[in-house]
Amino acid sequence: MSVKDGNIRLDTPYPRCSRRVDDLIGHFRRCPQFSDFSALSSADAVFGFAFGYRMKEWSNAPTSDAEVSTNRIPGANNAVLAQQARMLHSQYNYDLFLQFEIADALPAGTPVTYSSKRKDQGTKDVACEFIAHATNSGKTITTVIVVAHRHHYERCRILLEKLNIAGLPTQDQYSNYDPLEAQPRAMSPEEVIVNDFASMAGMAKVA
Repeated sequence: MSVKDGNIRLDTPYPRCSRRVDDLIGHFRRCPQFSDFSALSSADAVFGFAFGYRMKEWSNAPTSDAEVSTNRIPGANNAVLAQQARMLHSQYNYDLFLQFEIADALPAGTPVTYSSKRKDQGTKDVACEFIAHATNSGKTITTVIVVAHRHHYERCRILLEKLNIAGLPTQDQYSNYDPLEAQPRAMSPEEVIVNDFASMAGMAKVA
């Protein structure tokens, strides 16, 4: 990412994204305030989006279907997110729609309404899986509690908003990092924030 003369250029999956910083800023809301959680009781379900993972054994192709199925394990980050999802289910009896790395970290017997496909995929694809399963089950979802890493939450919220679903933050958002993380873009705040900012900037429609 580079900034020059008030313009931002992002070397990302959106290579043609070259826009002025002040044009982009208006597309991002202020960080949510976590002092009032009364709205959590009004959600329809919990959507849990994984944050990185570990590998049992390292591979030169860790995102291939075979390696994901054989060697991918939740890791410390998803273990915390799994705990948050479980607590929300216990407190509100919400259906849990979880990316498989989070579901894998839950204690045996924890009810999961839907666990995503065991494959490497982006947040939007996982969200679409959740929505499709809910629709096929006759469940209407308009508001969800988003279980996600604090630095990944805003991107999750924006993606859900584009799918006509309102996302609410959890009370205690997780913001630590796993020293044994296997996914490069989830290894530090700098990597995550720049990566997600680039993705959100690419999605923004500037007039």
